[in-house]
Amino acid sequence: MITHGLGQRWRGFGLVELMIAMTLGLILVLGVSQIFLAGKQSFVVQQHTAALQENARFVLSRISRDLRQAGMFGCLDPARLPAATRSQMPAGFDTPVSFANDVLKLITAVPVHDRVTVTATRRAADYGAQWLIATNCLDELRIAAGSNGLQVEPGDFVIPVRQVEYRLDQHRVQIRINGNGNFEVLIDDVAGFDMQFGLAASAADRVVDGRYVGAVAAADSERIRSVRLALSLSDNPANPADGQIRVQQYTLVTALRNRLN
Repeated sequence: MITHGLGQRWRGFGLVELMIAMTLGLILVLGVSQIFLAGKQSFVVQQHTAALQENARFVLSRISRDLRQAGMFGCLDPARLPAATRSQMPAGFDTPVSFANDVLKLITAVPVHDRVTVTATRRAADYGAQWLIATNCLDELRIAAGSNGLQVEPGDFVIPVRQVEYRLDQHRVQIRINGNGNFEVLIDDVAGFDMQFGLAASAADRVVDGRYVGAVAAADSERIRSVRLALSLSDNPANPADGQIRVQQYTLVTALRNRLN
């Protein structure tokens, strides 16, 4: 207690009051800090979850698009070509969908069909393709690979054909185009990537007989009618149980467009 002036008595803070005030202030600061840290952590988790969802949407839509186009060659139907003409096509064209050594391999036409108006020399490499076909879409074709030149004539339809490979390696989905160079990474944080193939009872049947298998022999590849993709993403793909967010599961079934009714 302090006495000042004309008998006025001023009361100050004691040590006990000061310690209580400091303790309350510290508790308040700690509480606000915890709220801030929790909010920041929640924001980080939401951002990571959104990134995983976007990655899943991107890679599944890309693989699905290539699967739907597998075995399609624009206006050209290989099954209707004369045997002598069809024999000019690479053997791989007979198995446009294959899965071996954990690599999904697809052969499909690039969605660019150029009708020729003047005689010229074209190359598959000019279209980012592995093969280049010149055809009248009926009973005649010429084909060249890579950087080899192909003479095209007025009235020809030019159809570029490419090979696309997908695989899972070290928790990353990777892609390679036309079998050249190394595989490139499409997305990371992949905890699981599984493919199953819906088979028809025979090559003549157009519908899946209800069976999905994880492996398809080369002789049975013509029976593939659809592919089921299962993708698992995690912020800790090596040990998903220790991740900060729940494992994200995605499944997509894609039909091969030219093999169904």
